Amino acid sequence: MKDIDSITLAVIANNLQWATEEMGTYLTRAAFSSNIKVRKDCSCAIYNARGDMLAQGTFIPVHLGIMSLTMKELLKVYPAETLDEGDILMHNNPYMMGSHLFDVMFFKPVFVDGELVAFTGDLAHNIDMGGNPISYVSKTIYEEGMIIPGVKIVRKGELQKDILRIIQTNTRTPYEVTGDMMAQIAANNRGEARIKALAEKYGKDKLKDYFDALLEYSEASMRAAIRAVPNGVAEYEDYLENDGIKDTKIKFKARVTIEDEDVYVDFDGSGEPAEGGHNCTPAMTYSATYYSIKAAIGSDVFTNTGAYRAIHVKMPDYPSIINAQMPSAVAGCTCMPTERICDVILGALSQIIPERVCAADGHWTSAGFIGKFPGQNRYFSYLETYAIGKGAKHDQDGANAHQSHMTNTANAPTEVIELENPLIVECYGLVNGSGGAGKFRGGLALSRELTTIPPASFSVMAGRPYTPPYGLFGGKPGGHDYVALRYADGTEERRTSGKPVPANTTMVMRTSGGGGWGDPKERDPQKVLWDVRNEYVSLQEAEEEYGCVIDPERMEIVELKR
Repeated sequence: MKDIDSITLAVIANNLQWATEEMGTYLTRAAFSSNIKVRKDCSCAIYNARGDMLAQGTFIPVHLGIMSLTMKELLKVYPAETLDEGDILMHNNPYMMGSHLFDVMFFKPVFVDGELVAFTGDLAHNIDMGGNPISYVSKTIYEEGMIIPGVKIVRKGELQKDILRIIQTNTRTPYEVTGDMMAQIAANNRGEARIKALAEKYGKDKLKDYFDALLEYSEASMRAAIRAVPNGVAEYEDYLENDGIKDTKIKFKARVTIEDEDVYVDFDGSGEPAEGGHNCTPAMTYSATYYSIKAAIGSDVFTNTGAYRAIHVKMPDYPSIINAQMPSAVAGCTCMPTERICDVILGALSQIIPERVCAADGHWTSAGFIGKFPGQNRYFSYLETYAIGKGAKHDQDGANAHQSHMTNTANAPTEVIELENPLIVECYGLVNGSGGAGKFRGGLALSRELTTIPPASFSVMAGRPYTPPYGLFGGKPGGHDYVALRYADGTEERRTSGKPVPANTTMVMRTSGGGGWGDPKERDPQKVLWDVRNEYVSLQEAEEEYGCVIDPERMEIVELKR
């Protein structure tokens, strides 16, 4: 490789990252669905000509991990010599290093002087891709929607309208889906313009050299970060409590080995495949592993494929919940199993590098309604991933009502929900007392009640309905999830999977709180008092868990029982 100037490398790296951020701005501002334009359930990245991810924006971890893998799979279907300037590839196949069918990816080859030098790529979560509207209860991939195995949606700059018509015909909300896909195309085009500008400035050959150097730099940085932490081996196991069809316990087990400048994660011993849609594709297992290790050990490392070369994943040599095999259902793979993978990896790391990890986060709940607008032959589709309480760390409380680990989506405001859907938001707030007690308290969970005006199909994934998120080093568990349907007659039915519901049915939802860290009796009494005054902690909890007796009228500590 030719001489690489470190300043130029930094300039190019930052240009690439900001190009992905600009792509995201184009995508969210041009999108039609609130899930993308408001909640920003999308991600963007840039690749070299070999399909190695060079840079990513600050988007969704669960997307970005698979996007580092998918491009290489597509190049097996469309080798470089079959691509032309102006082409755009489209893909959502879970079994081609994808996630679930709702995550539709677009990739555009970038040519400079007739030579392929890079790709731009983006992913957007389309709420409806056909199939069962309550997809989590499906038993095979074929019930979940339309599989797109990698096609040229654009050929030499010309949109393939026949392919688009097939997609439109197979979705309930073609207007929104079409608009979102056009936004994805626009985002890729913007990224292409930025890469061509860099090639014009530096020359394409020099730019390619710096692409390779950037991958090597990230690899070296990640290996240095691993060397800076102790070697060690640790195991942790936890359980998923629902498989999409029924309540059941499925084991997740991780053995983490830190050895010099490499990290090895072995999932042998993990449980059987789920009957419903809570299976994890291999790409999602890689994604959750990459996220967990990088967050704990190399958070400052510039993220690209090079950073992942020091992270090695071993999956079971038998069918399991973390390496789903065709045609297993995988609609819930971005939520249920990936979050539990994060939990077991971080649980193992807590035994080796305790000050670098947090207690267990609450498990974000995914819920939504699909139905028809009253009096119209037109569908609405609402989905949201709800915030949770973050796990506490060794030196700070967990954040309240925060997105967790594999998701980074924004909140959907009440006004947007009610404006675009026949839904009424009945309440929205924090769940008092849901944070696990500890020297540092777990974050509080989120509560929302949402009523559908017409009949609808209701879908929900609640990750910890019975077993709460774990605390660490004497910290107590956080509060568990609770999801129920309240019918018009006032009766209530607890649900952990979806079903058709009649008009005027209310979803009653509480997410899970974060686990605490350390002995609650070591918590600063003034922090306990603050929590009580702000209704984060009850008077009873203050006394029983923290040993702080507080006068309810004066709101002052009158006795310490420690």
